[in-house]
Amino acid sequence: MDEMDMRILELLENNGRISHEEIGKRLNLSRPAIHQRVSKLEQNEIIKGYSTEINWSKAGQVIRAFVFMNVRTSDFNNIMEQVINLKIEGLTIEKCYRITGQWCIMLKIRASLTDQITSLHDELLKIEGMLETFTMLILSEANKNQ
Repeated sequence: MDEMDMRILELLENNGRISHEEIGKRLNLSRPAIHQRVSKLEQNEIIKGYSTEINWSKAGQVIRAFVFMNVRTSDFNNIMEQVINLKIEGLTIEKCYRITGQWCIMLKIRASLTDQITSLHDELLKIEGMLETFTMLILSEANKNQ
């Protein structure tokens, strides 16, 4: 990885649909050179995939939140697997993180109704070793590249 690879990654992070030709123009490299570098970044699993940013509020999931959990376990991977596989209709668990500090695990979720978050809490508290939960609603966000 060199500085040029970092610049390519930044461009792709900002716009996953940017063409190799456009990246080449912005960085003064040929399209084949960009293609070769991107392919190498993909092969080395530095680029894990490409995604689409979705306005979930317009798709009906207007509530976003972080859910923090404290657990007593020697097998965090098992607990995290149980959590990420919970199914609550209308609620999506986007990410599950093991974290440091006051809490052990953090979820990023989105939902259509607050009742779905209540159901999530009910299901979380059924998991063996789950001690407590704490939820913070996301009111707004600012993106670096907007």
